[in-house]
Amino acid sequence: MKLVAVSASPSRSMKAHPKKDLAIANRARGRVLLITDADSATLTETLSAKQIDVVGVSTGTAALVSLQRSRPHIVIANPNAAGLRVRELARMLSNSDDGIPLILFGTETASLDRRREALLAGAFDYFQLPVEFDVLVERTQQLVSLRQRIDDLRADADLDHLTGLANRRRFRVALQREVERWRRYGVPCALLLIDIDHLKKINDKFGHPAGDAVIRQIAQTLKEVSRDNDTPARMGGEEFALLLAGVDAEKAKIAADRLRDVLSRRSVEGVGNVTVSIGVAACPDSANSERALYSASDAALYVAKNSGRDRVAVAPLLQEKLPGV
Repeated sequence: MKLVAVSASPSRSMKAHPKKDLAIANRARGRVLLITDADSATLTETLSAKQIDVVGVSTGTAALVSLQRSRPHIVIANPNAAGLRVRELARMLSNSDDGIPLILFGTETASLDRRREALLAGAFDYFQLPVEFDVLVERTQQLVSLRQRIDDLRADADLDHLTGLANRRRFRVALQREVERWRRYGVPCALLLIDIDHLKKINDKFGHPAGDAVIRQIAQTLKEVSRDNDTPARMGGEEFALLLAGVDAEKAKIAADRLRDVLSRRSVEGVGNVTVSIGVAACPDSANSERALYSASDAALYVAKNSGRDRVAVAPLLQEKLPGV
C-alpha cells in the first residue's frame, strides 16, 4: 500500500502551553529519583530549596520503570526498600549512557564497613539518617552539579552550531534509546522528518543570511513545541527531525498537522511565510527498528514533497505493507 498524503488544508493551531516558560526554567534544576518505603517529605522539601527536584519516589520493585520515566541526575536509595537489589541497580546505572550515580541511606550506623560495602556494591556512598542528613544533602548537591556540568559539555559537542538543536549524532543516540525503550517496556515513539519547502529558492532570491534566518526560526519553533523528553534535531541543510517519546502513530499525525500549521503561519523577517513538508512514522505501528523507523519517515516525507509540499504524509502500518514492498 502506498503512503497516503494528508490534506494540506489549515488545521487547528498548536496550542501554546501556558507553563512553557516555567518548564524551560525547570530544566536547569537538578533531578533526583528517590527509592524508599519510608516518608520522604523532609528530604524532598530540603532538596527543592536547593534547586533540586525529587522527580519520583519509588519502591524497589518499581525502581527500573521509574528510572526510565524520570531520567534523574542521581538516584538516592534505601537498600532496605522492598524489592530493591542494590548491586543490580548500581550496575544498571553505571552501564547507562549517563552513568547515573547512586547514593545509599538508612538508619543503620554509617560505619567504615557499611560504607565499604556500599562502595563494593557500586554506590558512591552510604549515609545514616537522620544523623547525617545535612551531609547527604551536600553530597547530593555536589553530584548533581557534576552531572549537570557533564551534560553541558556533552551538549556542546552534540549541538548544531547554527540552531542549537541536537545534531545528527545526538539524534541517533536518542533514536536508539527510544526504540530500545519500546523493546523493553512497550513504550511507543514516533519520528517526524521535516523539510523546509523551496529553501534553495529562498537562498537564491533573498541570500543565504535570509535562509539561515528561516532555519533558525524553524528550530526555535521546534524547541517551543517540544516536551522535555522529546528530541528536536537538525539533520543538515533544510531537514529537521522531531523524535516524540511515548507517542503512537495517531497522536504523531495530530502533532505533525499542528506543527505544519504553526510553521506556515509564522512570518520570517525579510522573507515572509515559509512552509514545510513532514513525514511521519511510529514504532511499533510502522517500524520495529531504528533503521526501519527512519526509513519509513523518510519515505513518508518523500510522498509529502512529491504530492505538492506544505503537507503531512504518514507511513502505513506494518501489516498494511504488501510483500516485498
